[in-house]
Amino acid sequence: MQLLQRSIAVAYTLNSLYNRPIMLIALNGQRILMQNPAGPEKYTINMYSALSKVDTTNKYVVYFENEPSAEFWKSLCSNNPNWAYKVLPKKYSWTQYSLGKELFKNTPDVFFTPIHTLPVIRPLKTKYVVMVHGLEYGFTKNNANWFQKLVLGKTEWYVCTFANKLIVPTQATKQKILKKGWTEDSKIEIVNEGVSPTFYKRPPEEIKTVLTRYNLQNNPYLIFVSTIQPRKNLPRTIEAFAKAVKSNSQLAFEKLVIVGKKGWEFEESLAAPKKFGIENNVIFLGRAPDEDLPALISGAQGYVNFSLEEGFGLPLLESFACETPTAISDIPAFVEVGEDTPIYANPENVDQISAAIVQLLNYAPNPQNVLKGKQHSQKFTWENTARKTLDVLLNLK
Repeated sequence: MQLLQRSIAVAYTLNSLYNRPIMLIALNGQRILMQNPAGPEKYTINMYSALSKVDTTNKYVVYFENEPSAEFWKSLCSNNPNWAYKVLPKKYSWTQYSLGKELFKNTPDVFFTPIHTLPVIRPLKTKYVVMVHGLEYGFTKNNANWFQKLVLGKTEWYVCTFANKLIVPTQATKQKILKKGWTEDSKIEIVNEGVSPTFYKRPPEEIKTVLTRYNLQNNPYLIFVSTIQPRKNLPRTIEAFAKAVKSNSQLAFEKLVIVGKKGWEFEESLAAPKKFGIENNVIFLGRAPDEDLPALISGAQGYVNFSLEEGFGLPLLESFACETPTAISDIPAFVEVGEDTPIYANPENVDQISAAIVQLLNYAPNPQNVLKGKQHSQKFTWENTARKTLDVLLNLK
């Protein structure tokens, strides 16, 4: 208790030098305790952890739906004494009831949420900042029930319209929001995501150990990393891969390794290898542990992702960091993040995708291009993400 009091006293002194009061910043942690976290949850965990390191002045409270383990909490807050958490058990609706009630009861200065949702009834004294990862909701339409279809896109519209500030990962996402007319330019800040320092070119012995674990040690392979869902465009990617393999005899033993858990409407993707006659060339690994991903990417001949829609492209940067050549779709977010390093293809054109795959496999990677990608990835750190996010949180009007 004395340590906490001294820490807060020092924080008040430091902030007074800049005429800035101590702030209470509340963070939405509802989804980060889920098993097998996907991209948005990994973003949240990495950003919160970095934020706890870069800001030792302001006070934070993280709202959970369930009790976090002591190990998880220690890792998340980096033993920062200004961080605390509160469990809000779900009653009716976690966001609309449990969270909304807590915000009225213990009103923070700022509330940040990394998911596209806000309580409709909430204290106006609090400023609200929402991270909008992308506008991919249209690709869930076929798998939605009647209620989900009714509200599809409404939550994105609501947070874009009524939040005090929006954070987006790319200019591409910002332009999509502005094109819809949901808010004005000045309310949107671009803050890129970061690449974990665990992603780097792993040594041959480590790669061999990990590949042996997955029985991948005897064949060259391309790698795809993401949740299996319609917008990832896997059926068309597999069709293009089949075309590349069948038209180039030297690629007969090439594998396409798909790393990622099953999302929604995954059946077509799982059926595609048999449909296109390359059952022995496509391997679905499922979700791999985070600690195995750097070696799996490092051991690949190339990373491929011909997604139809993305808000950022973190696995692309992780592949750069692992010095793995890349072939991806020419969608705006990927072009913005990847710049001129990857091979690009129209994700709706099987012939272009196939040609990109052949180009990726038939030509030795240019060392200068690989180095350029690695250096580019080093610009994206979670510390930078946290510092820029903190700047948004502290300078709301």
